[in-house]
Amino acid sequence: MGERYLIVNADDFGMCESTDRAILRLFREKEITSTTILGPAPHSNEAIREAAEHKLPAGVHWALNSDFEREPWHSVAPSGKVPSLDCGDGLPHDLGLLAKRAKSREVTAELDAQVQKMIRGGCPPDHADNHCGTLYGINGRLFFLNAFRLCRKYRLPFRLPGRPEFLKREFGEKWPRRVQALYYMVIHTAKGMGVDLLDGLITNPWPVRKIPGYEALRAYYLKWAASTEEGITEMFLHPACPDSRMEALTPEWAKREMEYRFLLSGDLRKLAEKEDIRLVSWGQAPFRSRKRSRGSGKQPGGPQVSKG
Repeated sequence: MGERYLIVNADDFGMCESTDRAILRLFREKEITSTTILGPAPHSNEAIREAAEHKLPAGVHWALNSDFEREPWHSVAPSGKVPSLDCGDGLPHDLGLLAKRAKSREVTAELDAQVQKMIRGGCPPDHADNHCGTLYGINGRLFFLNAFRLCRKYRLPFRLPGRPEFLKREFGEKWPRRVQALYYMVIHTAKGMGVDLLDGLITNPWPVRKIPGYEALRAYYLKWAASTEEGITEMFLHPACPDSRMEALTPEWAKREMEYRFLLSGDLRKLAEKEDIRLVSWGQAPFRSRKRSRGSGKQPGGPQVSKG
């Protein structure tokens, strides 16, 4: 078997103080190798400042929606530039409403603004991914085209696995034909546009009510980490400290607390050492475009701040 690389990513940096506290501690303890910043979330400015100050490897966690209806998030684009994404009090909570209302050019403007926010804050993203699946085409809109154009513009790899095992784990071996067709269309589009993708992807897709408890969650992550194949795999989780206010907003917060406990245990890092799996950030991973650049003597350009 060839070299196995594993990116351990903590999503949602900037969502709230208890998430940010968990992510910063996990970086200090060297239990994660990457994070993604949620630009529209209320603590994103602090997250960007921390990432810039400590040179933390961070990607842009593109978001077009609010997670919590009672506490809506707000667009990053300049005021009045993305009216189809504004439901009066912020980004929509209803993903169906988002799919119906959003205009493609405004989606691009919002995604670009979220990248620029990180760059201006001194924390240029090293990859891109998507919050709540709004860019993958599952809502009937082809917003992955908007995402891939910006990935090409900023030379960012994107969170999407070139191997379908991730979806087979979620849907079973007989995964729906509609999902298969969409998956392969998105994969081929990314490759045709020259966007680097992962080889494999690991996360626990189940809501907390379907997880028997901490030991079951721990076993799930360790099992699939040990089975990673040759190439670049990302494991993404949503760690957070206990937080009574957030627990009142969503029962899913309990899963975030379990994922924080799991990462903090060091069990994943120890397994990687035992299995000879290299833990890397997105910036350290040997994506194909980087191999081509080294071979040609050319270096890929970095993100640039828009003028004006």
